[in-house]
Order: sequence, then C-alpha cells, then structure tokens
Amino acid sequence: MKSKEKIMVHKGIDRIKRNQLEEGLEFFDKALEMNPLNADAWNNRGVALFKMGKLDDALKCYDKALKADHENLDSLRNKGFVLRSMQRFEEALECYEQVIALEAVLDVSDLRNKATVQVGLGRLEDALNTLMDAAIISPSMQLEMEIDVLRKALLDMAMRTENI
Repeated sequence: MKSKEKIMVHKGIDRIKRNQLEEGLEFFDKALEMNPLNADAWNNRGVALFKMGKLDDALKCYDKALKADHENLDSLRNKGFVLRSMQRFEEALECYEQVIALEAVLDVSDLRNKATVQVGLGRLEDALNTLMDAAIISPSMQLEMEIDVLRKALLDMAMRTENI
C-alpha cells in the first residue's frame, strides 16, 4: 500500500475510533479512489458501515476486501461476526472455518467464535469439541466454565430424550 493510501486508511480508522463514522467513510473512499483493491480500506469501510447498522453494505465491503486479498483474516473475521449477528450461522461458520484454516497459529478467540456459531446452529457436541480444542491450546478458567455449561446442556438434553 502506498503511503498516501496508508495515511487515508489510518485517518479513517482514527475517525471510527472517535465514532465519527461518516468522516471515516470519506477517508476510506479517498484511499479506494487511489487504489480500488485496497483490502484494508474495504475492510475498515465495512467496520464503519456495521457500526452504522448497515449490515448488508458492510458485508459487501468485506467481500470486496476478500476479492482483493482472499486471505485477509480481519475481513473474514468481520464478515463472520456480521453474519453471526444476522443469525446467518451457516455462512458465519464458513468464515470462521476459513480463518482457522488460514491461520499460521490458531487464535483461541476464533475457535470460540466458531463454537458460538455451532451453538447457534444447535450443534452442541461440535461446539463442545471446538471449545475443548481451544482449551488445549490456551487453558483458562473461562473456557473451562464454557465447556462445563455445554456438557450440562448436552447431559440435560440426553436425560430429556431418555424420559420421552
């Protein structure tokens, strides 16, 4: 990325942090005028649009970022998050699976996001396995508590099924 583009993107990010979303969009648009394939500008434009409640427009930006850089993990994560917030769980799961496949080092938060989507899909056993993988990578009390909650939910489901 050229320095002028980089400056525009950083100014846009700064505006987002200040919740000056319209101004942030203007800076991202300037960067995209210089280079329509600037994945960072598209990604951050999507962030601003998401914060404005324009979810479909945000998704379009993430898709353009991914078209410019198909391994852009930030765009994949953001797209997954927006899809999850729209309860489009199957698509969100695809995003998180792509992120996990592309990561050089697994990030526990990506596994937790995947597990959240699996719960949304009703795939509690898969979510439990995903969280257990996360706990192997980076054990924590929080993960252990989440694992216990899923185990109890699965046990409750099994007991209800037996009583039918």
